[in-house]
Amino acid sequence: MHRQAQPGLSYIGVVLPASRMTAPQLRGLAGIAERRGSGTLRLTVWQNLLISDIPEARIPAALGEIEALGLATSASAVRAGLIACTGSVGCKFSLSDTKRHALEIADYLDGRIDLDRPLNIHLTGCPNSCAQHYVGDIGLLPTKVDLGDDREAEGYHLIVGGGSGADLALGREICRDIGADELPRRLEAGLAAYLAQRNASETFQAFARRRSVAALAVRFGSEAAG
Repeated sequence: MHRQAQPGLSYIGVVLPASRMTAPQLRGLAGIAERRGSGTLRLTVWQNLLISDIPEARIPAALGEIEALGLATSASAVRAGLIACTGSVGCKFSLSDTKRHALEIADYLDGRIDLDRPLNIHLTGCPNSCAQHYVGDIGLLPTKVDLGDDREAEGYHLIVGGGSGADLALGREICRDIGADELPRRLEAGLAAYLAQRNASETFQAFARRRSVAALAVRFGSEAAG
């Protein structure tokens, strides 16, 4: 919940799991906006949703109704900055099921890594980069990982250190061909190293930018990208 510039009004942010919601959930949110606010729903660039113009007295009821839809109004540092493109479920260009993998990453990291600063993880399904993987703290670009015997699995190349706005920078590729099932553990290793080795209040981007590709690859459990 956040105060608006207009006296007595607030807006509530609704966290959508990997930007997905069901039709009943969307209809439910529209009803909440009509009953508790001005009927306005706003989409954010972080693939979440805002209900605006809610008087203070109606906020508790609105929060309860949102939770009753199976949606949350607060998120961990990982989930708050998690972005995934449509992925192979809805796009013929995508090489991976980005939204499923994004949720698997969040479910795994939430129980193991306690971040005290925002972190952006961007999963894109093809080089068109709808999820802008090169400007995320952690960017993931899909590939097919060779398993031998004419078998392959979905995987990703790992890019770190990107940023936007005042922290504008392109990330650097540090690891290649990480299987999607292995990816959460590799991210855990790298983020654990960040928390253990950072300077006081250092952002992940600053931590990554002052290290070489080889050093970062080791922290994420791999040799440097070739």
